[in-house]
Amino acid sequence: MDPEPIPDALEPLMRQLEEALSLEHKFRPFLEIPRLPRERQDVTIGIRDGSAHVLRCLKIWYDLPPDVFFVATNLMDRFLTKLKVKAKHMACVSISSFQLACRLVCGGSAPELQHILAVSQAKCTVADLVRMQEVVSTKLGAEPSSPLPITPYTFLALYHAFLSAIDRENVYSRIVNEFELWQLLEVVLCDAMCSNYRPCEIALAILCSAIDTGVARLKPSPPPASSIISLVSFLGQIQQKANISEKSFLSCHSTVLSVIGRYNAEIQVQHRQRLVWKVSQRTLKQLRPTGKLVTTLQTIEENGQLQIAPRSRNSTNVEKVRKKKN
Repeated sequence: MDPEPIPDALEPLMRQLEEALSLEHKFRPFLEIPRLPRERQDVTIGIRDGSAHVLRCLKIWYDLPPDVFFVATNLMDRFLTKLKVKAKHMACVSISSFQLACRLVCGGSAPELQHILAVSQAKCTVADLVRMQEVVSTKLGAEPSSPLPITPYTFLALYHAFLSAIDRENVYSRIVNEFELWQLLEVVLCDAMCSNYRPCEIALAILCSAIDTGVARLKPSPPPASSIISLVSFLGQIQQKANISEKSFLSCHSTVLSVIGRYNAEIQVQHRQRLVWKVSQRTLKQLRPTGKLVTTLQTIEENGQLQIAPRSRNSTNVEKVRKKKN
């Protein structure tokens, strides 16, 4: 059955989608990062993913808009696509991308570099970050006045607006939470396995996953089947509009589900890592060596009291008198 035509009321959103699709290829990264280092200073998938997690923590720490993280990871991945970066410079590249993303999204309200360095504990100086930020900006053409890059967040926000606009029976709002959508996208983009897919594919795969999870959550009182079919049909129209083949979408959807599954499994595992304090040598010397303190008190038994030899007051006074005479 052919999908229904898109309503005229959605034409403004459709024009935004067409514009995003036309610019998608300009901002798409193509990472070729090894899983294991071929040389000593190679950036591996683990190093890249670790840097992405740091960017996510910084975004949460400063309570920044969602697109700051997505723009920062896009800048970082595109820079890794264009240039070969050494592992020791990866922290500087990622923090510089984050600061540049803050300037692009937030303008003058971006956090200070000195404070970002303290929070991220990156082993570089403010001067290093300023120089690296200029390099990233020049290589990628990311000037403060330039438009924001097209990222999976761009498409996911458009898809979400589409489905919210046609949600007459409040079915979509019941099964999909906007905050959970951005959270899932953050988790997926922290994994390099998903970086090379088209942004429109990643967004569509995440939305389909969120709808499946939401429908399963409402099993005691499921929404009408006709409403779910209407949502799925509209997603099919978006897939056709974006020229996403079925084979490519299935591959992307499978990878996204794998990443989300690993993330959910990690949440359920109890965190047992010990708290580690990072201090300087000067502070360490001034710390009190509490680990070397040993108690000398006698253990109190549960079923009895300590047997303390009684001492009479008179005997004590007699001993004092004897000492004075001597």
